[in-house]
Amino acid sequence: MSFWRALKQYLSIYSVQLKNNWVREAVYRTNFLTSVAVDMVWIGVEFTLFKVIYANTPSLAGWTQDQVYFFLGVFFASDALFTIFFQKNFWNFSDLINRGELDIVLTKPVSPIFLALTRWINLTAGFNFLLGMGIILKFSTAAGFAGGWAWLSLAFWLLVGLTTALLLRFAFSVWIFWTERGFIFSRLYYQFFSFATKPDTLYPKAIRYLILTALPFAFIGSIPARAVIHGLSQGEMVLIGIVLIVFFVLDRTLWFAGLRRYQSASS
Repeated sequence: MSFWRALKQYLSIYSVQLKNNWVREAVYRTNFLTSVAVDMVWIGVEFTLFKVIYANTPSLAGWTQDQVYFFLGVFFASDALFTIFFQKNFWNFSDLINRGELDIVLTKPVSPIFLALTRWINLTAGFNFLLGMGIILKFSTAAGFAGGWAWLSLAFWLLVGLTTALLLRFAFSVWIFWTERGFIFSRLYYQFFSFATKPDTLYPKAIRYLILTALPFAFIGSIPARAVIHGLSQGEMVLIGIVLIVFFVLDRTLWFAGLRRYQSASS
C-alpha cells in the first residue's frame, strides 16, 4: 500500500471516529459544562497561587509575573491538546487489555496502536485550548513574546508538548500488559504531572534534571514557554530531541513486548 493511500485510509477512519465522538458529546451536553467548570477552578487555583507569590517578590527564578502567566497559558493549551486527542483513550486503556477488547482491535486491517489511541476524542476540551490561547495572547506582549512569525514557533512547541505528554502517558500505561492494577500507574503519572505546572527553573537542580531527562514533564509547558520567550541553547535542543527519541523507542519496544504477552495469554 502506497503512503498516500494509507494516509487517506487513516484519515477516513479518523473522520468516522470524530463524527461518532461529536454525536456522543451532543447527547451528553452536561459533560461540557462540568468539564469547563472543573478546569476553570483548576486554572483559577494556579493563577491565585502565583498571584500570592508575586505579591511578595517581583521575580521568581528569573520569571516575572507576566511571564509565568504566559507559561500557564502555554501549559493549559498544550495540556488541552492532549486532553482532546488522547486522554480518554488512556483512561480506557486498562479495560482494553484486561477485558480482552484488544482482540477486536487486533483484527482490524490498520495499526492497532492507532485505533487504541484515537478511538475516543474529548471535543469539550476544545474550550480549554481556546482559553489557554487567550491567556497566551493577553500576556504575550508583557511577557516579551515577539509575536509575528514567532507564533509559528509557538505552534511547533505546542506540538512538542503534546508529543511529550503522549509518550510519557503511554510509558506509564503500557505496563497494564504485565499487571491488572493500571490505576496505580495512572495515579503515579498524575503525581509526577504536578511538576509540569511550574516553570522548570523553580525546582532544585536534582528535580530539574529529572524533569528534563528521565521524566521530561518540563517539555509540556515550561520548555515551550522558555523557548519562545528566552530561547534555548543548542545543548538544550539536542537534549530534547534525544529524550523524545529514547521515549519513542522505549514505548514502541514495550508495546510490542506487551502484544506478544497478550497474544500468548489469549491463545
